[in-house]
Amino acid sequence: MNSSVKFCVDSTLSTELAHFKLSPGIYHILMGVCIANGLLSPVAVLGNGLVLVVILKFSSLHTNSNILIFSLATTDILVGLVVQPSFVVYIASKLKLDFSCKALMSYLFTEIFCVGLSVLMLSLVCCDRYFAIVFPYKYLNRATKSRVIKTVAICWSTWLAFNVICRALKVKNDEFFSPIASVVISVSFSLNIVLNFKIFQVVRLHKRQILAHKQVVFELKARGNPEDNPEGSGQEAADIPRARLQDTRLAISVLLISGVLILCYLPLMLTSVADMMVDRDDLFDHVIYPLAETVAFLNSSLNPFLYCLRFRELRRKVDQVLKMGTSSNNN
Repeated sequence: MNSSVKFCVDSTLSTELAHFKLSPGIYHILMGVCIANGLLSPVAVLGNGLVLVVILKFSSLHTNSNILIFSLATTDILVGLVVQPSFVVYIASKLKLDFSCKALMSYLFTEIFCVGLSVLMLSLVCCDRYFAIVFPYKYLNRATKSRVIKTVAICWSTWLAFNVICRALKVKNDEFFSPIASVVISVSFSLNIVLNFKIFQVVRLHKRQILAHKQVVFELKARGNPEDNPEGSGQEAADIPRARLQDTRLAISVLLISGVLILCYLPLMLTSVADMMVDRDDLFDHVIYPLAETVAFLNSSLNPFLYCLRFRELRRKVDQVLKMGTSSNNN
């Protein structure tokens, strides 16, 4: 055991590392964790990097929703670029029974920053869609691009300042930093669930309204009688506001993205709760937490595919950029 671990982190984890025993079962689990994160890390970096390039390159994609997606993709890049590599180095050092202090510190400090920021950014995405479909007229007047950018900047700077100040002042991890960060992340996570439920209700109502409009159009066309179909009435019934359709589709996309994030982060949240109730720190720190964190990190690799799957314009631009890159390489 490397005695420097005691000075690496002011946490109960240092005690668990001192008593860590590498059994064959734990070895294979941690080896699988290393392989999985080693494969997912470049996918997160390349996929989200491509999303950032496309959004920056095309002005038509500079919408409120895409600004928030841009911010979320940035946090996912940090996960793939910093958190997962340091996590892999740390787990690999446990397999060698020669713990890496730098990897442990890098992993601990950046993980909670990125996880918290991802949940916060998704909360903004959900709030944006909720107000867009519930208060569409107020949203159009008040939700300007500059305000969205300022809100994102405030969230980034506040969360970054909290993390940096706590680390600079060497605030004890278990006594202050982790509890406060956990409360912020838990509240944001719960807010995502509540907003997604409300968005789902509104989307279901919108779908019913759209079906009702289509039924009116069908009935008016079936009659075929000018007296029963005054001029413009069929067109008026058929002319479902495009904004409403677009908002509904975008809300469904947000529901999907949020649902995947919730599913990926839920094991980590439940593990944190169970860890407080069950006195098996060795099992949680060296088996359950690494598995739950790997599932959480998986979200960063899945998000770029979800963006391209749900956002047509973004998917077209990504295809365009990829084709440009392929043609330039051939030349």
